[in-house]
Amino acid sequence: MSSSKKHIAIITGVLFLITASVNLEMPLFRIYTENEHFGVGMVGFAFASYIGGLLPTALLFGGLSDKIGKKKVLIIALLLSTLSVLIISLYPNLYVLFVSRVLVGCAVALSIATGSSFLSDLFTTHKATKSSNIVALSTALGFGSGALFTGIYLAYYTTLVPLTYWVVLVASVVWLLISMTLPESKFDAKKKMIKLPLFPKGALKYNISVALFWAATGVVISIIPTQISKFDLGGWSGLSLFLINGTGALFLPIAKRFSVRHCMTISYILLPIGFTSLTYGSLNGYLPFVLAGCAIVGMVAYGFGYFGTLKGVSELNPKEKPRVVSGYLLYGYLGFGVPSIVLGLSSESFGIENSLLSYLSFTIAVIGVLLFYHFKKETSAAVKL
Repeated sequence: MSSSKKHIAIITGVLFLITASVNLEMPLFRIYTENEHFGVGMVGFAFASYIGGLLPTALLFGGLSDKIGKKKVLIIALLLSTLSVLIISLYPNLYVLFVSRVLVGCAVALSIATGSSFLSDLFTTHKATKSSNIVALSTALGFGSGALFTGIYLAYYTTLVPLTYWVVLVASVVWLLISMTLPESKFDAKKKMIKLPLFPKGALKYNISVALFWAATGVVISIIPTQISKFDLGGWSGLSLFLINGTGALFLPIAKRFSVRHCMTISYILLPIGFTSLTYGSLNGYLPFVLAGCAIVGMVAYGFGYFGTLKGVSELNPKEKPRVVSGYLLYGYLGFGVPSIVLGLSSESFGIENSLLSYLSFTIAVIGVLLFYHFKKETSAAVKL
């Protein structure tokens, strides 16, 4: 293996291990919460604490790799995710879960943009395409596989510290040592570390859309496991998440063959269908509807919708693309976390079933507005022609 391919493999492994750490504990969220005598509302807070680490890190340290070098940033990120797994393995409780998820949120914020840029430096042709494909695949598999394998293990062994924690922990430590062999990139200590997000004209529709798409995945992680556990289906929560990420990774290359407009049209139609199937299945204990809904949501959140919104917003101001994408991700991650907290709190007052039905109605209403403006603009363009 050439040195370049070796370095690409190392960076890919770093991204996979960090993202695998994110949802590693997901099948145990409810158990940790119940052990401390809290309700489903606290599950939403535990899930969203990840965003509490990710967003400030992304905003305050967006330029860190330019200032100290990409290798150092990736190693710091892997150290943080390794520490997050270590502490939850030693102290498996709700309070440590909060700290663990804040740490891994910081790790994700530091690693994905840096890893993508690092990979791009190592390729000689089609740099952006090849690096984005590797990042999309490694992170999609990482986000889903941690929860999947933990869920499978828990189906056979009841424990607060499943074997998957130790496997990821040992692998992370080994990979830290391997990552030391990466070459250092160019950096300039005089460069600014803070890169404030930018919201150009026309970005709002893409930003709101990605927030809505990612919110559906946040609900699957934070609320659905508690609901389907009422039907003894809690062991399937890991597969549900894996389906979202895996389906997204599968359809992302297909989405790239479509225009931004067509991707958005497909996403606006599919999201209500997927979320309706997911809600119906979880309310009635019909596993096929839950899994089908997760797969359809994944097609949107990390496939057609992700590509369409990201490409659309990136084209608005190519010269300031990093800052525009930063603003886009700000909306996306707020969408990912905030609805989970709101649904968790409302579930304690009105029940999970009523909360899910209310959020489904909200999703359909917002999609209706987005579709109206989407096709209105298309009709106006056709009239001008």
